[in-house]
Amino acid sequence: MISMKASSILRAAGLMAGLCAVVPPAMGQLSSEGGPIRVNADNSSVYEREQRVVVIGNVDIIQGDARLRADKVTLNYASRQGGPQAGIGGGFGEIEKMLADGNVYYITPDLKATGNSGSYDAASETITLTGEVVLVRGEDVARGERLVINVPEGRSTLRGGEGRVQMLIIPNGEAEPESAAAGREE
Repeated sequence: MISMKASSILRAAGLMAGLCAVVPPAMGQLSSEGGPIRVNADNSSVYEREQRVVVIGNVDIIQGDARLRADKVTLNYASRQGGPQAGIGGGFGEIEKMLADGNVYYITPDLKATGNSGSYDAASETITLTGEVVLVRGEDVARGERLVINVPEGRSTLRGGEGRVQMLIIPNGEAEPESAAAGREE
């Protein structure tokens, strides 16, 4: 026989697990395709009054063809128009912002980007990665300190911070000439 307190704890744990499985579609999108956002992590905390969800440990967020991975992600929600509804996060509206910390990866079929931290802003539909940023498109590689990706436009801007942006561009998928590779080793 399960006590009333144990039953409440099990129910709360079930709700938390359900939240980690699927988050409702957001106004802004990680992916140009849109659709539901799937969230997987080792742990999660829901702060209903603050309309915030924090997921920690091996965080993996997938929407359509886009994936965001990090050590920790905080999802901030707007208030639901028309008042709360039944279900997990019933008072939550659209995702307004995501903040990612530690080993951040943003991956789509066209690009792979990494950084120390990142954010997603629904109002501007932009993803920003900062700190030791590496951007890979095909065989081309760019390094800098701050990357801003405009999701609907498919446009990215990389800044060097205190250093300079460094890029290696391989035209038409050609291999880098050995003389250029040898020159870098010296």
